[in-house]
Amino acid sequence: MPQFLKFLRYFFLGRAQRVFGAQTLTGLLLLGFGASVWTSLRTDICDQEIYLVKESDFCVWNPPIWVSDRFIAEALELRAPEARTEELNSLDPNLVDNLLIAFESHPWVERVESIEVGFPARVDVKLKYKEPVAVIDPTPSVAIDLSDSTAAVFNDDEESGQNGQNKETGDARFGEKYVVDANGYRLPDEYFRKNPSAYRDFPIVLGIRSTPVSGFGQCGDPLVVEAAAFASFLTERNVFEKLEINRIVVAKRKGETKGVYWLKTVGGVAVYWGRFDAEPETENASSEKTTDERVEALAVQEAKARKLFQLAEKYSSLDGVPPEAFAELNLAFEENDGNEPSAQ
Repeated sequence: MPQFLKFLRYFFLGRAQRVFGAQTLTGLLLLGFGASVWTSLRTDICDQEIYLVKESDFCVWNPPIWVSDRFIAEALELRAPEARTEELNSLDPNLVDNLLIAFESHPWVERVESIEVGFPARVDVKLKYKEPVAVIDPTPSVAIDLSDSTAAVFNDDEESGQNGQNKETGDARFGEKYVVDANGYRLPDEYFRKNPSAYRDFPIVLGIRSTPVSGFGQCGDPLVVEAAAFASFLTERNVFEKLEINRIVVAKRKGETKGVYWLKTVGGVAVYWGRFDAEPETENASSEKTTDERVEALAVQEAKARKLFQLAEKYSSLDGVPPEAFAELNLAFEENDGNEPSAQ
């Protein structure tokens, strides 16, 4: 038997050395030994406390004030079902992918910019958040239809309270107000319900008839998407901040998805904007217009915004426009809307 073992040793080692060289063979043997040792010790090493990731080990950069204090816990609950049954471990090769799914699924997250895992256990997360641009207040008293009348567009003050706010949040007479981003995405409103004055940081959109389904996400009403894009357009041009405008009212004809818009200042002056036909192409929805058509439509809206600032400069403010000059508050006189807007 010893002779036979010597023969095998000579045959295999000698042959391997001739083919791979002595150093390569040694490396392979060490690699195999290392793999064997790692397999036997892997569980014990990975389960050490320093590699386990707890909620307190996350560093999420620059969350806005309206994001919940439970944001990380909420995101971790959105992991894939099979991942939620396991402890988070910084040595897990699937950790980043699982966290990517979790944070991308959170209703406040626009996109995940980076996730970096450090040792001992630490996870740095950088995100782009969705940003509120408007509050949709579905008050029936201003949800009018142009085929009926345009005279009562602004009869919201007595019915819904100061600045278009519902007198009581969630009042069944009016439906529930909600916050949307520039894409018309309904955002979580826990912060706003706890701090009702925060609603006033954003323009109020009146005239929307529909109320969204429960939960967060796209509201399902094209008019909400259009109104949100309009509010975003005005915000980017500092219209609300510099011209003391705090409300947008939208109305539409029966059977149409497109609306026409009025703006109302804090002092009560109404400006007829007309159509907003410059919805941008987004990641979630493609515009039906060609590039040239989108550029032309945007140019029309830019011209209206410039005229608005010119009026404010001419009369010191929009609230300073005298009654005899109310015709100048019609920014869409060239549009064939088929109606005569009431400026006051």
